Amino acid sequence: MEPERPLLHGHTRAERRSLHLHRLALDELRRRPELRARVLALLERWLADEATMSSRKWLEEWNALLREGDVERLASRVLDPEGGQTLRQCSPLGPALTPAERWKALREVNEALREEARGPGP
Repeated sequence: MEPERPLLHGHTRAERRSLHLHRLALDELRRRPELRARVLALLERWLADEATMSSRKWLEEWNALLREGDVERLASRVLDPEGGQTLRQCSPLGPALTPAERWKALREVNEALREEARGPGP
């Protein structure tokens, strides 16, 4: 019997979850363009809040990308495994997924991570 492979580092797991959630949220924006207004409303509240000053540069980038309207360009920037990490950490895409969709997505990615840790079957 082979030992289980070690679990991915916590940061790596969090990054995989973030990428998965953002892929799904971007898919929803493609399917339902009306969600953009909800995302922009949240972003505008954040931009008006003094507490977000340390994230302002990235929030302004989100604002420009979302207002541009090109979801493929947005996806390319946000889903870049390294370059998009900071954008994902201050993401306004929360309104693109319902809580049930978010929980389902997290269950899916967590199961995939467990499968990966188990390694190939017999």
